[in-house]
Amino acid sequence: MTVYICKTCGRAIKCEEKPNFCYAGRCTSIENISDEDSVKMQLFRSGAYAVMNFGNGDCLIEFPGDVKYHPFNGEKSFGRGFTLSQYQDEIMDRVRA
Repeated sequence: MTVYICKTCGRAIKCEEKPNFCYAGRCTSIENISDEDSVKMQLFRSGAYAVMNFGNGDCLIEFPGDVKYHPFNGEKSFGRGFTLSQYQDEIMDRVRA
């Protein structure tokens, strides 16, 4: 599996095939990054990511609650679970503590 990241919003997806769209904003500026870079960027560290199947095999979604678009065909979709906003709130709670 390869890690792909949206250059616009920074959300990550890990799958075998390169997605055509960002699952959150339907942007098309998706690039693959190395495993080393994904560790440096601390992607998939929240532990709340989900495995979703979009018909192109299983994909790991970093923020499954932010899924609004199918990453391969761009059609409206939906997700449930952890969101980027929740992750940011958790980080800020730790900073303020």
